[in-house]
Amino acid sequence: MIDLAKLREVPPFADLADEQLRWLAEHLTEVDVKAGELLAREGDTKHVFFVVLEGECQATKFSGAKQIPTNRFIAPSFFGGASLLAGTPSPGTIAAVTDGHLALLPERAFKELLVASEAFSRSIFRSSLDRLTTLEAAVRNREKLAALGTLAAGLAHELNNPSAAVARTADCAVETLAMLKDAAVALSHSDIPPDAMSALDSLGARKGPGNGPAADALQQSQAEDALLDWLAKLGIAKPWLMAPCLARIGIGPADLEPLAARLNEEQFAAGIRWLATTLELRSLVEETRRGAVRISEIVKAMKSYSYMDQAPQQAVDLHDGIEDTLTIMHHRLKHGVTVRREYDRSLPRLVVYGSELNQVWTNLIDNAIDAMEGKGEIVIRTGRDANEAVIEITDNGPGIAPQVMPHLFEPFFTTKPLGQGTGLGLDISYQTVVQRHSGEIRVDSRPGHTTFQVRLPLAPRGAASK
Repeated sequence: MIDLAKLREVPPFADLADEQLRWLAEHLTEVDVKAGELLAREGDTKHVFFVVLEGECQATKFSGAKQIPTNRFIAPSFFGGASLLAGTPSPGTIAAVTDGHLALLPERAFKELLVASEAFSRSIFRSSLDRLTTLEAAVRNREKLAALGTLAAGLAHELNNPSAAVARTADCAVETLAMLKDAAVALSHSDIPPDAMSALDSLGARKGPGNGPAADALQQSQAEDALLDWLAKLGIAKPWLMAPCLARIGIGPADLEPLAARLNEEQFAAGIRWLATTLELRSLVEETRRGAVRISEIVKAMKSYSYMDQAPQQAVDLHDGIEDTLTIMHHRLKHGVTVRREYDRSLPRLVVYGSELNQVWTNLIDNAIDAMEGKGEIVIRTGRDANEAVIEITDNGPGIAPQVMPHLFEPFFTTKPLGQGTGLGLDISYQTVVQRHSGEIRVDSRPGHTTFQVRLPLAPRGAASK
């Protein structure tokens, strides 16, 4: 039988009467464990209460495909009470850190002792609450860091394309500028008439038709080929370098024939070279501008999304926050998700914690993308109902199973495979909407149509109406 003095050192058993302690010892089963031995696996159901008499055990939990440490149990200690109380699987994985000696109390005896001893039950409930609170805080922090990492990776991906384009076009612009200088020198030596120069300048001032669909791309290619053949017949050197620049803004043989008829071969060749190089440089500058504007938009959206350098609570336009969120999440949306906006722009500005609400939109949109497996339509709708702003995010995924619905906002509840979800995204959203903003969050789901509805008071609760 277990040494009763040693058993009394375990906190929940410290105040048990001698008779209760002897009863407990009779129901305990002693086991020796080796370092590294697995005692409980996350998601499994164990029908025993573990008492650590010698050695040390480590608890870990999956978060973002990684196992993070959440608690250590150094003798004399215990674990497993929370799962037995709630009738739920183990919230984490527990393994022996060192060789040790444990005692196992069956679930039935554990519950009998809860009823028989107020001191034991009080100790178990208090420790279970403390440990679950610590576990939730640890995983929440980990979840926030993981979300921040995912966000940073997405932003890096989004910034990489325009920044690479800016660097590439800047290099090309340097080369083209040198070519333009040579073309300008050749043009000045050709003694081209002023009126012909004015005609070339007018052609260069044309605005291109812009980027069109695939049919326009085919027409563009055909126009380039026709112009290239025409320039080659006139003996223009390297016409394949000039034809794309000229055809891009709609210049064809018909536009150049009057100049070709008036100018000699040297003058026309110099004029065409100057015109094509000028147009190429203009195109590179415009591409650089577009890349710089895109970078600026992403940075601006990120600052607005996080409310950087601003007070946590302030009057905001909900639509701005939603749009900032969509910009930040563009890397997740662009591969098969379309977003339809049905905004009521008459909604007044709301005094809210803007960055926290943006995290709500992020969680709901991210869940919708996962539900649709990255392919489908999301509808974001805003409106007003009496004294509340209503925001709805709807996806056309398979829907939420009826047995899952009651557990959606429970912490640590997730339908995703182990390691892919912590079950805190919707819990955080619920806490933000309900507790931080005195609002409400509702769910309606059926196959092909799932809507998360967020309702926020137009004025803070208790504020005098105006």
